[in-house]
Amino acid sequence: MRETAQTGDGVMSELPAFLSRGGEIARIIAAHRWDTTPVGAIETWPPCLCSMISFMLSSNLPITLLWGEDGVMFYNAGYAEIAGRRHPSIMGSKVLEGWPEVASFNRHVLESGFRGESLAFEDQHLVLMRNGVAEDVWLDLDYSPVFDEAGKPAGVLAIVHETTRRHFAEAEAEQNRERLSHALNAAGVIGIWDWHLETGNMFTDERFAEFYSVNAERARHGVPRSEFMAAIHPADRDDVEAHVEAAVADGVDIALEHRLLHADGSIRWVMVRGTGFRDASGRVVRVSGAAVDVTDRRVSDEKRRLLVRELHHRIKNTFAIIGGMVTMTARSVHSVDEMANVLRGRLVALAAAHQLIRPAITAELDEVEQTTFVDLFQAILAPHLVRSDQLVIEAPEIEVGVVAATSLALVLHELATNSTKYGSLSVADGTLTIRGRQAGTSLRLDWIEAGGPPISGPPPHQGFGSRLASMSIAGQLGGEIEFHWQESGLHVVMLIPMERVIR
Repeated sequence: MRETAQTGDGVMSELPAFLSRGGEIARIIAAHRWDTTPVGAIETWPPCLCSMISFMLSSNLPITLLWGEDGVMFYNAGYAEIAGRRHPSIMGSKVLEGWPEVASFNRHVLESGFRGESLAFEDQHLVLMRNGVAEDVWLDLDYSPVFDEAGKPAGVLAIVHETTRRHFAEAEAEQNRERLSHALNAAGVIGIWDWHLETGNMFTDERFAEFYSVNAERARHGVPRSEFMAAIHPADRDDVEAHVEAAVADGVDIALEHRLLHADGSIRWVMVRGTGFRDASGRVVRVSGAAVDVTDRRVSDEKRRLLVRELHHRIKNTFAIIGGMVTMTARSVHSVDEMANVLRGRLVALAAAHQLIRPAITAELDEVEQTTFVDLFQAILAPHLVRSDQLVIEAPEIEVGVVAATSLALVLHELATNSTKYGSLSVADGTLTIRGRQAGTSLRLDWIEAGGPPISGPPPHQGFGSRLASMSIAGQLGGEIEFHWQESGLHVVMLIPMERVIR
């Protein structure tokens, strides 16, 4: 059977049988002057060529047939779409001339095919001029040799599938994922998740999976929710499960915070939010949401709670100290003016100590600027000195805690007040040396006065200052204090446990 077709010179002719089902492309093939090509006139074509063309024209896949060692081109309607504006002019052309911009690539294809080899390329990038301008194109290409009746390679059959749109869609999706990742990261979001209740599987992004110690590639395709639950701190796991079950049952959003226990023993706090999606019957079938790393906020909150408790404790202690000072001062003075002066000095010493330790009870706990003994001694004793060189401090740079600084401030003030009245600081040539060193598990402090009025022995009765000093060192700091009334001057020895020094 033959079909009528119009040739290039307008003459109507019948189509050969092998072209009868090729439509417009078959008519283009029939009308071409093949006698001017290496293939020769249609009447001379071998059966194997006619069979391959018939197969190619009947296929819905984009196919091109490169015949002979010159690779003369035949193709079907699917390939014509890929060829763009080069169709139909490349029909019957040599492939190296029809696609000169990829001649090197096609030469390799022809050489391989005529060696009887097949080739396959997935998402092959080529730059084509199919529409008059350079264009990035991605193709899946499968090349197979075609053999003649004698079993020798006679051509190459190429199945061509353009993946350009898919490539750009995937590239855009990847860009969107990167933008989303940057946005989530800027917002402190760990990642996003999607839980399918019917299967129990969770689908997550890479960041979420890694944070929960789940393989990211598996999580992208869905893994049992139990694998994510395994990363939750054991102490929180039951509460999380109960909260989630109740939220799903009641049809409300999931909103909770819990700890994650990582393999290295580190703990992170996460805030999880999720919203349910219902089917036509109103039943929740999916829950999707995100998780945020709130570890820093949790740590900060805990520090604030500790700070409030610490401030409350310190204020109570301060009022207790002041109350005790008022009571004991009232018992040891003879007039209101004297009581006012004594109390004022002691309160000033407390204020100086507080100014030194203020960062320790108001700053963030891990950013505390600790007070050293040298700082404390200089702050409390400076008002009692006539000359700066009267005071010699030989103490290590040991940090002193809040409790120890408060108690020592009162002791130093009382000792300095007595020295100003009766001891070495009452005369211009007097000196005061303070030495500090570690003695076993305690800190030893020596208060040594020299150059003051001679001392004949201890006073006939213990004054309030001495009692306050003993109460502070022994009662507040769990230490010991001894007074040595030497003729050259007062020598006080204080032993304070190191664990109390830093409190």
